[in-house]
Amino acid sequence: MYYTAYNLLLFVGTVLFLPIILFKLATVAKYRGGISQKLGWVRRDVMSVIAGGRPIWVHAVSVGEVMAVHPLVRELKKKYPRRKLIISTVTITGNYTARQRVPEADAVFYFPFDFPFVIRKIIKKINPAIVLVAETELWPNFFRELKRAGIPSAVINGRISPHSFKNYVKFKGFFSEVFKQVDLFCMQSEDDAERIRTIGAAADRVLVTGNLKFDQKLTEPQSNPVAIAKARKIITAGSTHRGEEEALLWVFARLRDKFPELLLIIAPRHPERFDEVEGLVNSSGFECQRRTRLKGQVKDVLLLDTIGELRSFYAVCDIAFVGGSLVKIGGHNLLEPAAVKKPVIFSKYMFNFKEISEALIASGGGIMVKDKNELYIQLESLLGDKARAQQIGLRAFKVIELNSGAARKTIDAVDRFITRS
Repeated sequence: MYYTAYNLLLFVGTVLFLPIILFKLATVAKYRGGISQKLGWVRRDVMSVIAGGRPIWVHAVSVGEVMAVHPLVRELKKKYPRRKLIISTVTITGNYTARQRVPEADAVFYFPFDFPFVIRKIIKKINPAIVLVAETELWPNFFRELKRAGIPSAVINGRISPHSFKNYVKFKGFFSEVFKQVDLFCMQSEDDAERIRTIGAAADRVLVTGNLKFDQKLTEPQSNPVAIAKARKIITAGSTHRGEEEALLWVFARLRDKFPELLLIIAPRHPERFDEVEGLVNSSGFECQRRTRLKGQVKDVLLLDTIGELRSFYAVCDIAFVGGSLVKIGGHNLLEPAAVKKPVIFSKYMFNFKEISEALIASGGGIMVKDKNELYIQLESLLGDKARAQQIGLRAFKVIELNSGAARKTIDAVDRFITRS
């Protein structure tokens, strides 16, 4: 009954929104990315890679999930060197990141739409030994068809935020049915495990394996990505969203009165907003220099309009601010600045990174602010006390060291499924 209703809604929704979908495909490049693969076509190079064997299939929807699963992919390749390892993503940026940043992957492709006939075709062609789905990407038909084909599946690095939990509970009957199709749930924390059990996952299929993001073996950042005078103080604001840049520029303008040598680096989360943010900076009275067009030294505000360089710009800053937290997005990866020993500031909307943010706060390696006024106060304090800022950065780094090991625990949990196939 539940699946019939789901597929009916999927079909009706596709028909109703078809004109909008076609318009988006025609006018927005990111919607066209991998469209043929999403409709069930498997590229020849992917088929060539997996020919004659059953690969390990890891699914990571976008950039954050790709970077999170990288430690696991690396360890899987070491443990099962004869197995091909393939990664699927949904977004263009996720696909690009997997190709550029996960060399252990034998192939990268786009995840198919969750239509039964498309899913069946893909599963038959790939015939994986196991499918590992990052975080909580719950595609009902995908899991159902895997179960029907006798292919084990596991949710890895699983999490259920308090906000998402409320929505899942409303449809507990449906998700209980979906969860029956999944063989194992490797959750980030006890809270996540309890939530997914409450929604309907069988207790004997739920394990706590920790957060894979703590296992990230990040490459050494570029030491001097752009020309910046040594005397300058730097704030890097990463993964910002609409509403946050205005607040940051308001804070920056006031800090500049006290620290005239200060410069701000802004890295918007979404590339399509680069022009918008450039306009905001220029209209605020500061000169906006784009990373891709930079000539000479940075003067006021540098707009990071590239993908994959954020960590290098965290590495050169004095203080890091992580976006998606001043506005109700749920936050972004706090561990990138922590990994380069920078004091990490974020705001109150960190529900997607609750455990990490709490660990940083508890260790004294992270500072939570409630609004732009508190952000100004904390930034002013840290800019005026370099020794304290450095100490907070070291504490942030220590959090990563103390919480590593999730990749090993996850592999131990899924090993029985891989070795028997």
